[in-house]
Amino acid sequence: MGPRRILLAEDDALVREGLRARLASAGYDVHTARSGTEALQRIVALKPDVLVLDINMPEMDGFGVLEALKEFHPGSDMQVLVLTARQTAEDVQKALALGARDYIVKAQAEATLLRRVERLLRPAA
Repeated sequence: MGPRRILLAEDDALVREGLRARLASAGYDVHTARSGTEALQRIVALKPDVLVLDINMPEMDGFGVLEALKEFHPGSDMQVLVLTARQTAEDVQKALALGARDYIVKAQAEATLLRRVERLLRPAA
């Protein structure tokens, strides 16, 4: 089995490239999307192991992506980690209710992103 595939959906080019480089340097096969709509298209084509998903994106926000995944891809093995600037309890609860497995506020991302991705990819005990 080759490197685990990650789709990073982030509209900010600087953030997207920084996160892509960090994940790639850890050995992951990283692909990117600039909008929610592009993320859904790439999910179908790539079948990633993990989706790292921003909430605030053009065309379709991250909540829309989660809703579409829940409706059109139920039972998918793909793990979703939300990585966003939004930090209200309501946003966290909504993302988790829509199927996200983890939620990181961008201010905490540098220290926790790789550790959380690795945890999501560990086989269930």
